[in-house]
Amino acid sequence: MINDNKNEKSLVSPLNKLTKRIWFVSFAVGTVGMMLRYKYPFTEMFWVISISTLILVFTCVVIILIRDIKIVERLIYLFATIALLIHSPEWLDIPAYLKNDYKVAEGVPTVFEIRSGRNNPERWEVVVDNIKFSMPIDIQENSYDNWFVINYLPRSRYIVDYKILSEQETKGKINYSN
Repeated sequence: MINDNKNEKSLVSPLNKLTKRIWFVSFAVGTVGMMLRYKYPFTEMFWVISISTLILVFTCVVIILIRDIKIVERLIYLFATIALLIHSPEWLDIPAYLKNDYKVAEGVPTVFEIRSGRNNPERWEVVVDNIKFSMPIDIQENSYDNWFVINYLPRSRYIVDYKILSEQETKGKINYSN
């Protein structure tokens, strides 16, 4: 009887460790992905953040349901997961991305300046249609007078695609809209 209980615990323990490791890896990948989303603003980074967040949620649910883990430890996992979910809204845009349900912001930027933070790389902050976007640094500085067309996801405002029109195209757009 004692031997059976010991074997059962020895099987559960590796499962607990594996679940915790999956959670830690997902948390680390999601956190690093969020810090690098301005440096590498491409579609793959959206998927890295979104999938790691979904795996994080799934493993958190499994951890909460495992009775061998102390309640305090389960609460720590839960709060850390909720913090990442709140800080990273990309996972909410998965349905919109799969349906190609992007929003479009068009116009000449009202704000066009370089920003950088302690944890964020240098990037352009651009405001088009009263919506603030963080754009890659490789945009030319003299583009501030040009017409921007930005396709983005509705909740996270993650930029899926953008186009900066030439000066002639911009003049045509401005004349056409007036």
